[in-house]
Amino acid sequence: MKFTVVICPGAWPLLSFMEPLMEAFENRSHPAITSIVDTYPTSDPNVTVKVNPDSEYLRTKVLEPVLDTGADVVVFMHSYGGTYGASSLQGLSKEERQSKGLKGGIIATVQTAAFIAPTGATALDCMGVDRNNLPYWIEYDAETDMVGINKEYAKQVLFNDLPEDEAERLASLLPKQPMVCFTTPAHWDPYNDPYYKGKLGYIYTGADLIFPYEAQQMQVASAGIDHTYLLEGSSHSPHLEQPGHLADLVIDMVKNITGKC
Repeated sequence: MKFTVVICPGAWPLLSFMEPLMEAFENRSHPAITSIVDTYPTSDPNVTVKVNPDSEYLRTKVLEPVLDTGADVVVFMHSYGGTYGASSLQGLSKEERQSKGLKGGIIATVQTAAFIAPTGATALDCMGVDRNNLPYWIEYDAETDMVGINKEYAKQVLFNDLPEDEAERLASLLPKQPMVCFTTPAHWDPYNDPYYKGKLGYIYTGADLIFPYEAQQMQVASAGIDHTYLLEGSSHSPHLEQPGHLADLVIDMVKNITGKC
């Protein structure tokens, strides 16, 4: 069964962070797409935003154009990608599109080390972080309303299973994002949607230092996700550390979800 994988990266992303995983999918005959916002629109921190700009971009610039080609799509979400990715899926399931005479559609989603954001929850909520009392590792510039992650902390929890020089290189590249990405509530979620029932999967990262396995389990249980797998010994970044194995796990999970090989 051929499908296209749309990858929703976590916070502070660069396209290069997902290139090993994209290559792994493509080597297994599954086209893979990762696209991130180049320039965020200017936002006033005092004005409520209804839709996360990452969610808006994903739906209008990535998902809808791919689906309009008639492709069957699997949405893969990592970390913060679970918050904006899941809220972008309304009405895009294959069953719903077929009922409208449209080809293609989302056939499954797989999340890895991803936050589960029910409708009304923000990324900060999922992280257990208070905007008015940010931990030291979240570096916020009030003048620009931009958010970064402390480099040394990133090395310790995001890239801790990589060689020291590679962890240093990647941590030095992490860009900043607007605070609005982390404070805008999810405007929709698929977890109680009948069109996505049984089509949601989750791969736990068993040795995750930033989003511990136990916390992942709690969020997954609250969402009622049926298909799960424990990637034992994995840190928060299996897409960098073991992309081939991760791609195989995603493909196998999609087979289980769809019942097709």
